[in-house]
Amino acid sequence: MPKPSPLQESRLGTSFAAVLTAAAIVATSARSSAIMLMESGDPSFHASTPGDNSGWQYEGKFLTFLGVPIAPHFFITAKHIGGVVGNTFDFHGDLYTTIAKHPSPTTDLCIWEVDHAKPFPTYAPLSSGSMDVGATATVFGRGTQRGTAVMVSSVLKGWKWGPSDDVKRWGRNVVAGTVTDPTYGQLLYCDFDWPGIPGECHMSVGDSGGGLFVLENGLWRLAGINLAVDGPFRTGPTDPSFSGALFDLGGLEYNAPPWTPIPDQTQDIPSSFYCSRISASLSWISTTAPGSNSIPQESYEAWQKLYFSPSQIANPGLSGKSSDFDGDGIRNLLEFALHLDPIFAENAPMIPDTGIRGLPHGRIVDDNGTPRLALEFVRRDASSGAGLTYLVEFSQDLVQWSGGGIVSTESINSRWERVKTLDPVSATTSPGRYVRLRVVSSP
Repeated sequence: MPKPSPLQESRLGTSFAAVLTAAAIVATSARSSAIMLMESGDPSFHASTPGDNSGWQYEGKFLTFLGVPIAPHFFITAKHIGGVVGNTFDFHGDLYTTIAKHPSPTTDLCIWEVDHAKPFPTYAPLSSGSMDVGATATVFGRGTQRGTAVMVSSVLKGWKWGPSDDVKRWGRNVVAGTVTDPTYGQLLYCDFDWPGIPGECHMSVGDSGGGLFVLENGLWRLAGINLAVDGPFRTGPTDPSFSGALFDLGGLEYNAPPWTPIPDQTQDIPSSFYCSRISASLSWISTTAPGSNSIPQESYEAWQKLYFSPSQIANPGLSGKSSDFDGDGIRNLLEFALHLDPIFAENAPMIPDTGIRGLPHGRIVDDNGTPRLALEFVRRDASSGAGLTYLVEFSQDLVQWSGGGIVSTESINSRWERVKTLDPVSATTSPGRYVRLRVVSSP
């Protein structure tokens, strides 16, 4: 369905937010005689980190909504949610007091300034817009649970908004395109497709201010701030209107006033949600929030604050470099060094040649006709402020270790690079070889 101007659609308003979910086991004769799975209706579903550093770590709580730090003294959220100077921003349990409000004159974006005596030690990088459309995005919100099913002629069309619980959740969707609204400027929109991608999500009241992140040049970057959804809807002229996450509008009436019947079709007609596009406001953002146009350096201490609460940081047994908070066998320092999430249990190697995170990957490679043991890994760039030294060592007997030979380095972005180190000894002449990576942190 062609996208109308968002002025014709429901806004999240002071109660606008996103239902991050659509999940149920559904049987419908109109679609298939089989049972179709669309995630889970469990309220706890996707209520913890996705584990891939796709933005969860950058989301903080503001009022009953979300916001995202974008510079040392600034975070961004939706303008329509309101708020006054003196409100606090809760970033993983650490409170930042607002001292100024900077609403955009042309969009629904609002930048809040926090007390300069307590800056954010690190913050989210911003999307340039070059890879927004078509990207698989991760979306965050504190909206409602999924409500009752919406049926037309006994065929499931989606779900109404359910009760609000203020729980932070995440979902995925594909950025389908852009629309421009005279009041709210350029928006990104995502369709709620059936069955969609893994984690397919929609929005509901309460998700305003949450971020939409896309993967650009090896980093998840803030591309949008949640704004609005299609709606309202009704099933017939005498039926009450409702808001909902609908993957097929066929057979319903849409968007009062006036009510417009939507003929049922063979192909689903999905409803959509809309986010204020960050890249369309980069000039205003960089002027209003100095420092937002760069990727910040990131020490271990700054990185800690993306994942741990102040009380956890005060306990080295939980968040210290030698501890293993999530119990996956990887110490926190290595999680920091290898672009892993320290609160998500994961023990998997990186994807060779293209990976951007994960444990080092060892394999035999062909080096101009000579087979050699190789170790490939990601590391923080020397200029990123991490204070780390990465040492690759090879051994014949697990007792004596020596440094590697040929090293190739590929820059991923200004924070990360991909490294491959080859054993100087041929795997043909010495097949029983071992390799390890040691990471040493500056005091």
